[in-house]
Amino acid sequence: IPNHLVWLCFFYLIFHSLLNLIGELLHFADRNFYCDWWNADNIDTFWRTWNMPVHRWAVRHLYIPIIEMGYGKTTASVTVFFISAFFHEYLVSVPLKTFKTWAFLGMMGQIPLSLISRKVEKHCGTRWGNITVWASLIIGQPLCIMMYYHDYVITHFGENLIEDHSMV
Repeated sequence: IPNHLVWLCFFYLIFHSLLNLIGELLHFADRNFYCDWWNADNIDTFWRTWNMPVHRWAVRHLYIPIIEMGYGKTTASVTVFFISAFFHEYLVSVPLKTFKTWAFLGMMGQIPLSLISRKVEKHCGTRWGNITVWASLIIGQPLCIMMYYHDYVITHFGENLIEDHSMV
């Protein structure tokens, strides 16, 4: 099964089904867990719409305080992505018991990808901006998962694999 289809299924199960069920059971009034990220014309719009609770938290507790301290919007955005990249790496590294920087680099790579996707949107139109977003989802996430899988196998089973498969 292609990785992006698995990701879409998990997105539906978690963000649409599970979170709405929990919201219903707890009588949670604000059930805006995501917006139409699939129509995003650039990476910026994707990151602002795909996970609304995290986006609102990051704006309220990171972005606005950094702006209020006198820093610019670019510095605030880079700082938010840096913190997000740290937590993405942490959430992958701890369960796998291996520290690699693929998730961190993937998240930090969203900053230049954001500039590229806005340029594509401006010069080629919104459809090509959306294609850029989907291309990053379809190529980027599976690539990151394959790199973690490779490193996990080498780290945890490398000696046995080399011994078992060294004879031709």
